[in-house]
Amino acid sequence: MKVGHKIKKPEKLNLVPILDSVFIFIFFLLMSAQFVDVYEIGSSVPMTKEAKDEKQEKDPLNLTLEISKEQIVVKTGLRNPRSRTFASEQKTEMKDYLAELKRQNPKENTMILKTDPKVSFQTLITVIDSTKESKEAKDMLFPQIVFDNNGVK
Repeated sequence: MKVGHKIKKPEKLNLVPILDSVFIFIFFLLMSAQFVDVYEIGSSVPMTKEAKDEKQEKDPLNLTLEISKEQIVVKTGLRNPRSRTFASEQKTEMKDYLAELKRQNPKENTMILKTDPKVSFQTLITVIDSTKESKEAKDMLFPQIVFDNNGVK
């Protein structure tokens, strides 16, 4: 008497339910993700010039504005640094001071901005707008703006 054992073939793995759940999971992730609007401030790229061998007779202005929520600190000079502090509400006084600096340094066009991360976007734009034009001459005060990545310390 022969007892025959039939060898069963292994069943094929059904991947359809697994693929369905993966696609539903991907769809759920895409729908639940937050999409953030990125704002951009247009500014010109810094100009590069060849170095001159002539010694500079005058100390460069090196105008730096440090903007925080409470105040705006205007710093000038490299060799003899000077600073003047304005409250956030004193934008007209700051603009007058910047106009005076421009009269003393007519060839200077660059301003460095250091901002505190807590400063609102609208405050930053207001300060930038107030530093661009002069009331009297309708001339551009400091049209080239450089943003410092380090921020206010």
